[in-house]
Parts: sequence; C-alpha cells; structure tokens
Amino acid sequence: MDQIDERNRALADTGEPVFALAAILERRGKEARDRLKQLTGAQNLYAWMTDAGNISMLLMALPPADYALFAKAAEAPFIKEKEVFLPMHTGVIGFCLLQPYLVGEEIYLVVPTEVRTLWRDLKNSDFPRRKQLHDTLDAYAQAAVKLYGALFLADFGEMLRLRTEVKWNEEAEAMLRSLADGTYYSVEGNLLLHRGLSPEEAQPYMAAREGLPRYLPVHEKLLRLGDGDYYDVFHELELWRLEAEDAFREAGEEDAEEKATAFADTLYAVLRMELGTEDHAPLFAEFGLAPDEERVAEIKKQVRLWCLGGNTPAELLEEYAAGRLKPRVNGPCICGSGKKFKKCHGARSADG
Repeated sequence: MDQIDERNRALADTGEPVFALAAILERRGKEARDRLKQLTGAQNLYAWMTDAGNISMLLMALPPADYALFAKAAEAPFIKEKEVFLPMHTGVIGFCLLQPYLVGEEIYLVVPTEVRTLWRDLKNSDFPRRKQLHDTLDAYAQAAVKLYGALFLADFGEMLRLRTEVKWNEEAEAMLRSLADGTYYSVEGNLLLHRGLSPEEAQPYMAAREGLPRYLPVHEKLLRLGDGDYYDVFHELELWRLEAEDAFREAGEEDAEEKATAFADTLYAVLRMELGTEDHAPLFAEFGLAPDEERVAEIKKQVRLWCLGGNTPAELLEEYAAGRLKPRVNGPCICGSGKKFKKCHGARSADG
C-alpha cells in the first residue's frame, strides 16, 4: 500500500476508521516485507518480486478474474471483501501480488507498495493492450478446440475478426504459439489442435466437415464454451444423468450424484469426438450401465460434433430439410452416424 500522507495520518490518529485501518495494514505489510528480506532463502525471491519484468510476466499469466481483482486493489489503498473465495485466487495471492488480511470477519486485500509502484508504470505502457490480446487469444483458442477439435490458424484468425476487435497478425500468431503449451491446445504448423490431438488424428474431422457451415456463436457464448468443462446441457442428457444417479444409489454407491455427473460429462465428451458409433461402447461397461444405442443416437443429435464443424446433427438436419444445406453425397452423413450421406439420410430422401 502507498505511504499514507500526513493528512491521512492525522485522520488515522483521530480514530477515523478507514484511515486507521489503512495505517494498520500498511504497518503489517511493511513488517512482513522486512521479515522476508531478513530470511536468507527469501532474499532472492523478494528481489525477483520487485523486478518490473517479473511482475509483468506474473500479471500476464494471471487468469482474467485474478487480474481484474489485482487491478481493482492496485487502484485503492485496499479493497474490502466480505466474501472472497481465496482458492479461486491462488495465483494472484500465491504470487504475492495481493496480500490478504483478516480483520474481524472481513478480508482486506492489499497490493504491496513495491508491486503497486511497478504496476503504475506498467499500466501506462503497452502492457494493458498486450494483456487483453493474451487473454482474448487464450479464451478463443480454448473455445475453438472444444468446438472443432482442430482448425487452420487462418480460420482461427477469421473467428477473431468476426467476434472481436483483435487483428490476426504476426504479433497475435507469435503470442498464440507461445500460449500453446499443450495444456488445453497446441499449435503445429498451421493448425490449432485440441490437447493430445495430432495433425494426423485431426485430418478425418477436418475432412468430414468439408463444405459444411462452421458453428460460430456470439462472443459471450464462445467464452462460456471455452470455460473448463462447460457444455450445453439438454433435456435428454440430463434425464439420463438423473436415471443413472438413481441406479447408482440403488447399487449402494455413496457418490452416486458425482458418478452420474461424470457419466453424463464423459458421454458428451466421447460423442463430441466420435466419427461413427464405436467410441462410446466401452463407456457403459466402465460405469456399469446397460447400453442403449437408440437413446445414444437421440442424444447425439444435440451434441456439437467436431466432425460437423461444431454444429449439432439436429441443426444440420433441420437446414437440410428446409433445403438450405446440400451435403456432399459421398461425405459423412450430417446425422453423425459415420455412414456416407448417400447411404444414410441421402438414401432416405431419395426413397421419398
């Protein structure tokens, strides 16, 4: 926290609560930093933490929520939160960018003086723009690989153009490549790939969706799709999850709800990556549930498939029925069955 000026110190001496608390927190922070300096093993860490380049690197790596919390705290002597779920902010606190203090039943978050000084220089530099670019690229890359599995970098750049103000240029591509460490996605050659997916494994998905429109929701929906394990929950899948939970309870499973949720999540994830019908079969044996292929087929109609460019079979079948879509005759059927279109829904249409 910044040194409190003489006027504020005078107010603190009169017992004015806000400034008195500011003085207390300032003193606590200084005492903590002084102790840190005296610890032989921590001296290098303290020096590292007061380097502008290192602070810039830490702030760049923070998740957007942590970064917003830090920026809010850095603009005030401290911020007071009645409810702060600290594990959600382990990065910003663990990196010592924020110091939490418990006063009564409230938590006060303080940016250390040295960090605040470095932050003032950073926020007046090109850093905020680069941080925004960093976070946008990361969020969109995670959403893209969840929706499509793989796509060309040029197509990713087109996504950005249509949904953001980010320009896809050499700077953006270089930053994306630096972000692609394989945790959520990777970049190989001119391909953006889902984690663990190789260019060879991606080829069938990209070939299957050739000629199909790519599903591209609005910005807010894209960000939700890129958030962890989020997906659109629909009635048929939720109903099966509830039935699985009942079955697990009847079998004496103590974690029936968690196991049922894991089943539904895994089923969606497996179906999303399927090119036919073979991949989901072992799932039922794993969870001890009876397979139901007809039910799986109905659920699959609502799943956003990699092989359909992020569309659901139901969406494409509706477009086809309305005459707005002409699938390739020898291409995979838009229902997600893995059969050729001419031998599946194309044959049904020909029959009348």
